[in-house]
Amino acid sequence: MESIRVMRVLILFTTSLAAFQTPFNSTVLSFIVPVLGKYFHASLYTLVYVPVVYLIPLPTLMVLLGRIADIYGRERVFRIGFALFIVGSLMGAFSPSIYVLIASSLVMGLGSSILSPSSTAIVSQVFPEGERGFALGINAMAVYMGLTSAPFLGGLITQFLGWRFVLLVTTLLSVIGLAVSFVSMRGIDLPRRGIPIDAAGAASFSIALLSIVIFMILAATGDWLNYLYLPVISAASFALFIVIEGRVKDPMLNLSLFTRNISFMAGNVTALLNYISTYSVPFLFSLYLQSILGYTPFEAGLILIPEPVFMVILSPISGRLSDIYGSREVAALGMGLIGLAFIMLLILNLRSVVNVVLALSVLGVGFGFFSAPNTNSVMGSITRDKYGVASGVLGTMRFTGQLLSITLASAILAKYLGKYTALYLFTGVPLMSTIVYGLFTAGLRIMFIIAAALSFIGAYTSLLRER
Repeated sequence: MESIRVMRVLILFTTSLAAFQTPFNSTVLSFIVPVLGKYFHASLYTLVYVPVVYLIPLPTLMVLLGRIADIYGRERVFRIGFALFIVGSLMGAFSPSIYVLIASSLVMGLGSSILSPSSTAIVSQVFPEGERGFALGINAMAVYMGLTSAPFLGGLITQFLGWRFVLLVTTLLSVIGLAVSFVSMRGIDLPRRGIPIDAAGAASFSIALLSIVIFMILAATGDWLNYLYLPVISAASFALFIVIEGRVKDPMLNLSLFTRNISFMAGNVTALLNYISTYSVPFLFSLYLQSILGYTPFEAGLILIPEPVFMVILSPISGRLSDIYGSREVAALGMGLIGLAFIMLLILNLRSVVNVVLALSVLGVGFGFFSAPNTNSVMGSITRDKYGVASGVLGTMRFTGQLLSITLASAILAKYLGKYTALYLFTGVPLMSTIVYGLFTAGLRIMFIIAAALSFIGAYTSLLRER
């Protein structure tokens, strides 16, 4: 019994390290955009590809990779994710141009698309029902520690060592995670090689998501009118995917998980709404604090630190509360608090650092109450043999939301700043700061209004359940 408990602790450590890696890098790449802009003298239109390209593999490949892990073994697939992270982060750390950095971001994204579904599935597989919520809370704590500590840690490293060392730290953590996995994950594989891979379904699903992802990227740069055929391709591919999944014997994604399981559907929709509303916060405030108000990366990171502090403290607590009182109510409370935080950002004077810290603290509390209960609700609504696919779907919602959030925020800022300011914001060309501030804050307000509305809708969807 004691050996089993030790094994579970080691597995929780390994998967939590992987859970930290993925969001940390996606967020830190957003946070250091102003530094990268000054270093490479690149425009906002080019810089936005650094965090966006990282996210492309995640929504397009996670369901497929979750299915592959279910069939061939989660342990082996998990290690491949760490190996890709090592290659991508080393490539980025020594990149000579912004374009090589963008390519390295894509490689790290491929690693993330493996680690994210595997981490949740392995935790859900190893821990029994009475302990799963708490374990997922620890896992969620690592996710959100990575997601929102990135501004502080990224700012600290960038300020005193340079942005390249951020990626070298990622390399070191990936090496540790890969090494520890050989010790902690012995004998947990449950491969089921008799089940075929639904290649046609996977291809149509990936094409559907990739088409809309590319369209959103192009829309952020203002060229969307020339690419209206991409949403058509996406819709047609998704329709084909639905037809295929309804006919094959072993579908990549059992659509009855959505049509016959309201808890599963509601949890995933709420996760999508949550990330659309919140993911762009570090990106927006990194630009606002560093490029508009003139704070250093370290100072900006300090201002943003209350959010991860509250998230780290509350994630395991909310996970335990979800085991006792039920997941939906706790998650709904979290979404309501997130909506309140965006209302505060709308009405408070953001030139005051105290106001920014106060609103982001409320946002962190909301995050802490939402994540683990929502994940527990989703994973607890399906059977054990579907954990890989379910975590892949949840991850797809999460990263689709992140991608929508960052592209939406970029498009809004580009519209309000205008083409001239977006091109020369980081190049050292003199710009009238008063005018830029007004335009930037106008864009911020629009994003906050959208985020608040989505958060309150998410509070409602969190409460949906079977009748």
